[in-house]
Amino acid sequence: MSVAAYQRPRQRLVRNITLIALEILLALIVLLPFFWMFSVSIKPANEPFAIPARLWPDHPTLENYQNAFYPEFRRYFLNSIVVSLATTTISLSVGLLAAYSFSRFQIRALSALLVLIILAQMFPVSAMIIPIYKIMRDLHMLDTYPALILAYLTLTLPVSIWMLRSFMENIPLDLEEAATVDGATRLQAFVRVVVPLARPGIVATGVWIIVVTWQEFLFALAFTSSRSMRTLPIGMNDFIGQYGIRYGELMASSVMVSVPVIVLFMFLQRYFVAGMTAGATKG
Repeated sequence: MSVAAYQRPRQRLVRNITLIALEILLALIVLLPFFWMFSVSIKPANEPFAIPARLWPDHPTLENYQNAFYPEFRRYFLNSIVVSLATTTISLSVGLLAAYSFSRFQIRALSALLVLIILAQMFPVSAMIIPIYKIMRDLHMLDTYPALILAYLTLTLPVSIWMLRSFMENIPLDLEEAATVDGATRLQAFVRVVVPLARPGIVATGVWIIVVTWQEFLFALAFTSSRSMRTLPIGMNDFIGQYGIRYGELMASSVMVSVPVIVLFMFLQRYFVAGMTAGATKG
């Protein structure tokens, strides 16, 4: 056996070890801010600014979590859940039907509408707030759930249609035709054939919508005025006062806000990755 044949396994081992080391380093860099946030959340009030700084507190405590989870914060949690779930449900329902139409019907008017949907994403969020605010004010809908949901739909629905359309185009038309031959209507073929096959794309789009609406700040700040309608990103400002910032409680609330999204992604990671991979290829 030649010397090159002996060197190949060794080179492969060195390359694998190097890749693993780089992945571990990247994971540490990404997770370090979250770990620091968690560390501050369990530190007593006198430890976040201790010199020298400690990565782990000497006397961990859950007092910050108890103080942060006050009744108003629970209301903020409920508001974020209601708005996020409602926006996700509407965006996926309307987006599925629109994406199916754009992928199956080659009509000039639909193509022009798709271009308008894409152009709508070129405008910054700050430029959309004022006209939407005026519409909501004229309809007397400010400081309500529908105002927030409709505002979030302007962000999520165009992207949902665009993402779901790429998944729909990967589903062979022959499967629908076979269903219609067996006696199914177009709507039945859509529900029983297309939707199940598009499940990875639906999950990927749904996760993206939840993440966007869960952390959205500008619309929530503009369209809510009462404390009872605030969402979590706005409610966290309660820990930032005129004369100081309660860092322990602020970090504790940040951890509680981040955990639901992390848990959701962990459970749906397989579908999310499969959906993004399916949408990245065609044919």
